[in-house]
Amino acid sequence: MQERLFTLLRQERKRLEQAIAKAEAEKAHPSDVKRLKVLHRIVNEQIHSWMRELYGDDPQQLMRAA
Repeated sequence: MQERLFTLLRQERKRLEQAIAKAEAEKAHPSDVKRLKVLHRIVNEQIHSWMRELYGDDPQQLMRAA
């Protein structure tokens, strides 16, 4: 179950990265781009938080888990 959640969050992070790139390329309103970037940061922070909870703060363990 945890791996499925990680997979979903990674997919969402990738989707947001693509949406940000598209919005910037299309010169979208700055508030729309900022909203996407905030969402991306939230998803990224959640991924990192869960990884630290599961694997600890040891950089070597985190690298192996990634």
